[in-house]
Amino acid sequence: GRGSLRGWAVKVLIIDLEGEGTGLNLALRAKSAAHAVRYWLPPNAAGDIPYGKGMIDRPEDWEGSMNWADLIVLTGNSRYQSRLAPYFGMGYPIFGANAKSAELELDREKGQEVLDEAGIKTLPYRVVSSVEEGVDYIAETGKAYVMKPWGGEGNKALTHVSDSPEDGIFILEKWQREGIFSGQLMLQEKVDGIEIGVSGMFGPGGWCRMIEESFEHKKLMNDDLGENTGEMGTVIRHTSNSRLFKLLLEPLTDYLHQCNYVGDCSVNCIVDSRGTPWPLEFTMRLGWPDFNIRQEVLRGDPVEWMLALVQGRDEFEVSEEVAVGVVMAHGDFPDGKDPFGTWAGYPIRGVTKANRDHIAWQMVMMGEAPRLADGLVVWRNQIVTAGNYVAVVTGSGSSVTTASRAAYAVADAIRWPSNVKYRTDIGDRLDKELPELHKLGYAKGIKYS
Repeated sequence: GRGSLRGWAVKVLIIDLEGEGTGLNLALRAKSAAHAVRYWLPPNAAGDIPYGKGMIDRPEDWEGSMNWADLIVLTGNSRYQSRLAPYFGMGYPIFGANAKSAELELDREKGQEVLDEAGIKTLPYRVVSSVEEGVDYIAETGKAYVMKPWGGEGNKALTHVSDSPEDGIFILEKWQREGIFSGQLMLQEKVDGIEIGVSGMFGPGGWCRMIEESFEHKKLMNDDLGENTGEMGTVIRHTSNSRLFKLLLEPLTDYLHQCNYVGDCSVNCIVDSRGTPWPLEFTMRLGWPDFNIRQEVLRGDPVEWMLALVQGRDEFEVSEEVAVGVVMAHGDFPDGKDPFGTWAGYPIRGVTKANRDHIAWQMVMMGEAPRLADGLVVWRNQIVTAGNYVAVVTGSGSSVTTASRAAYAVADAIRWPSNVKYRTDIGDRLDKELPELHKLGYAKGIKYS
């Protein structure tokens, strides 16, 4: 039968839907914990994706392993939904989003509707169907807006945070000239405040007791300059007493049960100067690099708690320490326009017994690299880069500064012969933000120093 007793090997199938290597760290940790692991990545237009090559069992297709697995982990929610649907319907042990729950993230209209029905206050917005309509509305209101694609299949290039109404009008006109405006656009009122995320693990038994609060750093450079990369690093902390959880996640309980959701449900929000948390968007899947940072404070086995959650039990045990994660990249990151494989094969130095548990590998593989031995060049098998997003390094401690120092000790030790890129200020802005949040009654357990 399916299922595992604590301490027994779990057969784990990790389906890396986006093909970005996000699931490799979990695969390697599960393998180290003596579980049987298969790690599937979709083929790339340029051929097979090499992430994890020589490190983990990489089956050619995922469907052939579905009956083998005790636990199936999905890294994302936007691909293969129609092929996965029958397995959800037959009750396979899947940790991840089915189509109904993924809709909360992928279709902004649905997300707003569910928040409203749950009694959660949302920011005013207007949906426009043309550039002219958008320009007229901005001119009429004289406000700055966050612009996002509306509906399930929107063009993700149509995303912009305006600093002024004039900026918004300029960007809309630019999209018109470039011929990229299509479908509908959501103009969401921009609110000033502090951005914070709240995230809970959910299954048939409801929410896990430990809730995560997080602070993402999305821009490429220090002080939030440069382009938006998705994320360059994050500060997280788990707590069993989160005011944000009570306001933004708990009211969604009934809806998530209706979806039969198993996995991570996260809402990102802005807390304004009066203490109102305004939800911005859902993440209905494991967050990246967030989930890799969580491994830093996870207590116990890396996958048994996931199987327990699928079965309706809360065995998610994490320390309440602060954890900091720093993304380490190179090459043409974040653009990713160079031919596939251009940034592969660079030997990674500086990994030790002391720091390896604090490294979450992503685009890496085993490869040959030169070593000097008694004046002779010897080529040895070792971990090398396999793409431009190499790893997330983590540290933890009783405060943001302690955790940050621990993470940067790892980042500073690791090198490869290329343009190593990472931000050196992850967590610094919390020096000002945490006292404000504490005054408003949020994130009270997180200390800056």
